[in-house]
This record gives sequence, structure tokens and C-alpha cells, in this order.
Amino acid sequence: MKNVLVCNNCKKENPFYSMICSNCNSFLRSKIPNIDLWETISKLIETPIQAFNRIIQAENKNFVVTLMILVCVKLSLAAMIIHNAFYNSNGVSITFFNSFLLGGVPSIILLSFFSLIVTYSNKFFGIENRFKDNFAIYIFSFIPMIGGLVVLIPIQFALFGEYWFTFNPSPLLMKPTPSLILLIIEGLLFLWSSILFIAATYSQTRNKIYSTCTGVILTMLIIGIIYFGI
Repeated sequence: MKNVLVCNNCKKENPFYSMICSNCNSFLRSKIPNIDLWETISKLIETPIQAFNRIIQAENKNFVVTLMILVCVKLSLAAMIIHNAFYNSNGVSITFFNSFLLGGVPSIILLSFFSLIVTYSNKFFGIENRFKDNFAIYIFSFIPMIGGLVVLIPIQFALFGEYWFTFNPSPLLMKPTPSLILLIIEGLLFLWSSILFIAATYSQTRNKIYSTCTGVILTMLIIGIIYFGI
């Protein structure tokens, strides 16, 4: 099973990203020149598959670079917090710059290679797809975590200052209830992004098992980078 566009004129199956039939040159769908960010965010909440479909069919993958930078910042902060919470035995906190180089940047490189592997894997199973589409839908899958970066970081800094990031002392000792609530919210946002990884793959493959395995593998790889990368 795969997501394709069937030409109404000649009945030929075309790749889902196509706009013109490769056999008879008939139009398959309406033109989508750019990605509408706010509409896409809304659809990611209501109907994720439709959101990913529009991202795939958009001619210009606008906002991808901006979101990629935000993803890099978010994962760098996550790596910094995790390292300082679990590995800071000598009392010296790791800096954001170090976590950016050893956590954030490798995560983006990993995501790029993963998108490339998925592209070839999909083609192996007879699904015509493109690297830029896969990379875009996985980047947009981080929207919940990016939302946490924009909304939660100011709250965390206001409540705990730099101690939320350095864990010296631990925010759980300073204000147990607020810090626990914030950590649970962060965890739920990460889980939401993981579910979107699965939905992103499913939008092209229409295979639940394959999409679930792909999403779980990507989730575990990201966890591995930010937890063990530094």
C-alpha cells in the first residue's frame, strides 16, 4: 500500500508529489506553491496526515531552515539539561555551546541521514518519494517541541533561572511541584513529536507497521544523541 495520485484521464499511478501525469500530462491536483505555516500547525493538531500531504506537495519547502535551527536549539538545550542532571558528578555544568556542537548539530546531521535512508527504503518498497519531502515532514514533526521551546523556556527561566539548565542545584529540590509539571509537559511534547514521526511516514507509505517501526527508530536515535552524545 502506498500513497499515489491516480490520473483521472489515463488511470496511471503517479508519485504523490506529482502535479502533472507522467503519461498524458493531465493535471493531477491543484498547485501548492508554498507552505502556510499557521495552517500547517493547525492541521498538525487536527489532521496530521493532511498537513504532511500538503508539505509534500508544496513546491517550496519554506520555513524548513528556520524550523531546523529551532530544532537544533531545542535538542541542544535538552542535551545540556540531561547531561547536567545525570552526568554532572564533578559539579561542572556543560555549556550550551558544547551541547550545541555535541548534541544539537549531530541531531540535525542524524535527521538528514535518516531522511536519506527512508527515501531509499521507500523506493525499495516501490514508493516514489524525495529526500526533501522526507526531511521537511520530519522537521515539521518537531513542531510540538518547538512550541515547548517558545512557550516553556521563558517560564522555566522565570521560575528557576539558570538552575533549570545547570541542575546545580536541581530544580526538583528548589520547587518540586512546578519542576515536575514542566518535566511532564516536556515529556508529553516529545511523545507528541514521536507520534508525528509515525504519521509523517504513514502519509507516504500507508503502511502502519512500517511507519510505526520507522517512527520508533527515529525517536530512539534522537534520544540516543541527546542522552549519550555528550
